[in-house]
Parts: sequence; C-alpha cells; structure tokens
Amino acid sequence: MATTTTVTSNYAGKAAGDLMNKAYNEEDTLRLGLVTPISDINYKFNLRKIRTSNGTVDYTCGHSPVGSITLTEKVVEPKKFKNDLDICKEDFRPTWSEDLMGASAWNEQAPKDVLDAMTASILAEEAEAIDSKIWNGTDVSGSFPGFITQFEADAAVIKANNGIVPIGAAITEANVESELKKVLTVIPTEIRRNDLVIVVSPDVFQSYWFYLVSKGIANDGNAEPKQVRFGRYTLTEVNGLPDNTICIYEKKNLVFVTGLATDMARLELVDEDSIGLLTGKVRGKMVYNAAVGYYNSEEVVYYLSTTTPV
Repeated sequence: MATTTTVTSNYAGKAAGDLMNKAYNEEDTLRLGLVTPISDINYKFNLRKIRTSNGTVDYTCGHSPVGSITLTEKVVEPKKFKNDLDICKEDFRPTWSEDLMGASAWNEQAPKDVLDAMTASILAEEAEAIDSKIWNGTDVSGSFPGFITQFEADAAVIKANNGIVPIGAAITEANVESELKKVLTVIPTEIRRNDLVIVVSPDVFQSYWFYLVSKGIANDGNAEPKQVRFGRYTLTEVNGLPDNTICIYEKKNLVFVTGLATDMARLELVDEDSIGLLTGKVRGKMVYNAAVGYYNSEEVVYYLSTTTPV
C-alpha cells in the first residue's frame, strides 16, 4: 500500500510556483544543548550513581570506619522507530511536476521539487515530534516515556504538591514574577550555585516578556531570541514543554540517549524504477532510536502551575 497522497489543485500541467511547507516548531532541547546527549547506544545505558555518608568522628586511636558508600544505577533503554514512505510518481504528473518528470509516460524521473519539499517537511516534522517526545512522550507506539512523564511518576522530584504549592491556574503576565520566584526558591541548596538550566514553556516565556515590556525593560540582558534574564538566572524557552511549565536542573543530570544523532536528520529516498523494480514508485525510510532519563530525582525541580498538563 502506498503512502496516502492527497492532491488538491485547480492547476494542471507545468509547475505554477515553489512549494511552500507548513511551519513547524523548532527543536529546542537538543539544538540548544539543554540536556546531555549520549550516542552510540543501541541497547541499554546505565546511569550510575554514587552516594557517600560522612564518617567523620572525634579522634581515637585505632581504625573504626562508620561512613558508607552506596552505588546504584538506573537503566535507560533506547526505543527504535521508523517512518516508511511509498510514493506513486504518477500522482504528481497531472498537477505540479509534469515538466520536471520528463515527457515519457514511464515517469522515468522522480518529481524532484516534490521530493525535496517532502524531505524538508518530514525532517522538520520529526524534529518537532522528537522535542515533544523528549518532554511529553509516553510508553506507547511511536513514542517513549519523556521527562515529564517520568517526573510525574517520581515521588522524589521537587514539584507541585511536593515542595511547591501550585496556583491551580495558568501563569500570566500578572503572576509570572511571583511564580518564577516561588519555583527558584525551592532549588536545592547543594546545586544553587551550580550551572543550572532553567527551561520554560512558550506561554510562560511570553508572559515574562510581556511583563518586562510593561516595566520598560524588554531588553533586560536578553542575548538570544529564546533566552531572557531573570535576576542572575537565564530562562530558556522550549517549544516541547506543555503550557504553564518550568523545569530546573543541571545539564549533566538529564540525558538523551541514541545510537547516532545524525539518524534523526536522515531520510533515505530510492526511485524504484532506477534500480529495476519498475513499480513507478519512490520508496523512503527514516530510522532512529532514542530515550531519555536522569540521574538524581531530588535535584530536579518540575513545576506545572495547573492541575494537569495542558
């Protein structure tokens, strides 16, 4: 069965103009380096943790150790995905691509304009989907458990009703300052001076930006289109986060595990006529594997101001 192709057009014959893809959200999490990528993993990866307890006591002669060392691990298992395409070249001859496919009824040339636009669109769509899976994914076909799914199930993560009192409503321009302060206050003392990543959903970022504009300080140390300062902290907007969300963590604590990162930007297309199959089709495939995980639950701050993810 071929990939479903729907052509809606009142034009027949030669190409009438460039193909325009729909807009997709940028993939922020990996592109901006907001988590630690770990590649060359096709089966399992162990997140190894060490915990020590201080054994210091008053001095006496002899050797009496009382401290402890605890070694534990969490396993992250990448999940493999694919996206198969089977495109009939004839679908494009009556409309946009006749002049690019040649005069022969054999359709010996694939519609290059369509395939180029299709490749760009599929890769952009997949990048957007991966960013969403990293945060919101669940253990279903075509996805993997994302960070928020894991945070929600982890009793040790600092979150709403576990160290933070949620307002039960959306974050707006009117309350964004107080909500940010409330979340920043609960950062564990042990990591407060470390290099922290603070990511916010697009609606929270926009609410804070509107707040700055209203105060006449819209250029408050802003250096990047998706970043803005809040005191000594830098807030980064992440498209994959659901509305009303703020997350704080050390980059080294959160990991994205995959085989090859380049697999997620690779779509292979083969004209089956060119290899002697004579089907009149172009076959395509995208394959990659991915998963996410984190080391220390008690060093993650995850805040959703509403009662359920939006």
